[in-house]
Amino acid sequence: MKTADLIDALAAGSTPTPPIPVARRIAAAALLGAALALVLLVAWLGLRPLGEAARTGSFWMKAGYTLILSLAGAMGVGRLARPGAGLGRAPLIVAAAIAGMAILGAIEIAAAPSADRGDLWLGHTWQSCSLHILALAAPVYLGVAWALRRLAPTRLTLAGAAAGLLAGAVGATVYGLYCDETAAAFVFAWYTLGIGACAAIGGFLGRRLLRW
Repeated sequence: MKTADLIDALAAGSTPTPPIPVARRIAAAALLGAALALVLLVAWLGLRPLGEAARTGSFWMKAGYTLILSLAGAMGVGRLARPGAGLGRAPLIVAAAIAGMAILGAIEIAAAPSADRGDLWLGHTWQSCSLHILALAAPVYLGVAWALRRLAPTRLTLAGAAAGLLAGAVGATVYGLYCDETAAAFVFAWYTLGIGACAAIGGFLGRRLLRW
């Protein structure tokens, strides 16, 4: 019997895992990873003055974007932790969030003088932003992957990508506590790149780390 046939047979005879314990395991792993990412951020880059930042719209714009993507990633991981499941509505949420940020960025650039448009999407940290998100996502991904290995995913690449999306979005949320970039165009370009890279790497690693 081929490995794929064996997995299908096992999945066909299995009882669906109750969603609440699955959600609890994934949430606990993601929160632990987020706590480690925050410790890493404080030790590595530090925090911006959060009281002042919280009074700005850009702070909440970034936080809202990354938290929505975190929710989509968590939804995808929660579904794919069970045999034979798909992503559900997670891709629609991701597409809507990215499209919304793209529209905000386009409006922002269109309204700016032509001489300032490059600065809006490059900012002053474009070379490091996505790399910082990747680094901060690492402990989150490892925690979520550990939780998934104790569950029953069968679509390993897709589950790994969803875990990478969740990790990247959580890492980006944590990074927002340091990042002082304010432009929606910047967030669309470099936050999205960092989170997307996490999803791609997560999918690549998923076939190896999530094998059971």
